[in-house]
Amino acid sequence: MEPLFQTETEYTYDEYKKYNHEILYKVRRVSRTILIMELILLAVAYMAKDLTYVVAALCVPLIFSIVFFIKAKSTYKKNPDIHNVIFTYKFYPNYIEQESTLGNAVVYNSQIQKVLETKTNFYLITGSDSGLILVKRNCSSELLQYLEELKAEKAN
Repeated sequence: MEPLFQTETEYTYDEYKKYNHEILYKVRRVSRTILIMELILLAVAYMAKDLTYVVAALCVPLIFSIVFFIKAKSTYKKNPDIHNVIFTYKFYPNYIEQESTLGNAVVYNSQIQKVLETKTNFYLITGSDSGLILVKRNCSSELLQYLEELKAEKAN
């Protein structure tokens, strides 16, 4: 059977870093944790009448960003098998076939929990830490339309 659509994604550090950011902020909702930590520090600053806690509250987002940057780089470096591997995605009516030098896999549409979109990519989220990276510039206009429809379907 011929696929409806096909695209490729090269799994570079840059693509992994963007994917990791989306997972942290839109799936795991780390921004809530940051906000809660800031509010706690501001409350302590108010009660203790100590501006040190205000400075600490302002540093929380920066600290999280640095830690996530280091963690993403470390995680990517620990998995050299995936460096610059090209994943081919073939879209069928009810599933997506993923092919690469690492092997093949099938992801059923029912396994896709959420579709995230950025300026450059779509991310098909299949778990709290897993998903498919689709680079928009490698997608046909028909595939982009299909992904928009899938995103709307998964938003419900």
